[in-house]
Amino acid sequence: MLEAGRHPNIQIMSYCDITEVTGYIGNFVVKIKQKPRYVDEDLCTNCGMCRDKCPVSYPNLFDMGFSPRKAIDIPFPQAVPTVYAIDMNTCVKCYYCVSVCNPHCIDFSQQPKEYTVKVGTIIIATGWDIYEPKNLFGYGIYENVLNQLQLERILAPNGPTQGHLVRPSDGIRPKRVLMINCAGSRDVCANAFCPGVCCLVSIKNAKLIISEYPDTEAIISAIDIRAPGKDYEEYYRRAREFGISFIKGMVGNVEEDPLTKNLIVTLENSQTGEIKEIEVDLIILSTAPVASKGTNEIAQVMRLEKSADGYLKEYHARLNPIDTKTFGIYIAGMAQGPKAIDASVSQGRGAASSASIPMHAGKFEIELIRAVPDNERCSLCGECIAACPFNAIRIDNGQLIVDEIACRGCGACAATCKSKSITVRYFRDNAFESYIDALLAPLEE
Repeated sequence: MLEAGRHPNIQIMSYCDITEVTGYIGNFVVKIKQKPRYVDEDLCTNCGMCRDKCPVSYPNLFDMGFSPRKAIDIPFPQAVPTVYAIDMNTCVKCYYCVSVCNPHCIDFSQQPKEYTVKVGTIIIATGWDIYEPKNLFGYGIYENVLNQLQLERILAPNGPTQGHLVRPSDGIRPKRVLMINCAGSRDVCANAFCPGVCCLVSIKNAKLIISEYPDTEAIISAIDIRAPGKDYEEYYRRAREFGISFIKGMVGNVEEDPLTKNLIVTLENSQTGEIKEIEVDLIILSTAPVASKGTNEIAQVMRLEKSADGYLKEYHARLNPIDTKTFGIYIAGMAQGPKAIDASVSQGRGAASSASIPMHAGKFEIELIRAVPDNERCSLCGECIAACPFNAIRIDNGQLIVDEIACRGCGACAATCKSKSITVRYFRDNAFESYIDALLAPLEE
């Protein structure tokens, strides 16, 4: 990220929202709204005096709420750009930060700024959010039931505990840890899909725990372990040799001991049919990654389709997994669907390559097999607009207009139109009738 920030051809516009996207490939017009930081980034020297003097603290979202942060702070230590910002939802406007800022860079009068930029192609990489299964297995009820993302921050060297594994309830190191896979996924009532990454994440974090604390017992409960990919099955096999215990079965119930804060778990071993009860110090839920809030917002702004699992829909799942239905707009990483890091990197490279091809050529050629409206016959019923999967048809000043760039010539509009007032160029009904008449014509003797 630092290299990207220093590259002369890369402009990073952070703390922004995309409000509107119009145009077509080679001529997209993007409207961007930048939220105020209330700090002049050109004057700020990152001395930290404002943060040190700020009297207001609130849970740090970057550390999953396990550590505090001030109302004026940088988002996280490696943020690019490294610029302080004031959270007006928590700021009490005591103005201590103003009084201690020597460069006088704090400005409470800042307003949102709007920019309009013209771009040729667009890549959407809006990431993911973690699914939070409220009340499932005591999550959100018991302090010692966490998800894998919270565990990641605890195990991180720059995390709230400097990488030391402790229980949130009392700060004591747990001796027995249970990881429950498929928590809220592969479930028709929550997320029916399998993310394909949760099993490996749980194995990786269990190995990290045992590597740091060899006397810790790590148990993974799962419907089954799915480890597709190069050498992943080998990784799973070595995890068993490493000392991680795997139980194939489902957890039925979790209760907390009010005195010790330990967790009493009832689970089934589907291989033996045995139902047993175990006591653990800490439970980690391997929950599914889901489409991020930004993914849902950008889908609305750019009128992009989403698949049943909530991620952005590609033009073709096998032949065009990077392209969207709109020429010049590409998707990469978790915006398209759950995937491992190596697959995200590969898709990111593919999206960058696809976007660079028309930009380097300076032109984009399309076939003119497009819908053609006949406004003399059109009744403006709007059924073709509803049928068009590419949002290429609109009504303007009483006329039916087809965007020839957005149209893909699929023919859905022509098949829907009851008055036959819209046809597909080169595929008119009278041409097909002539072909059929010629095929069925009697042979001459």
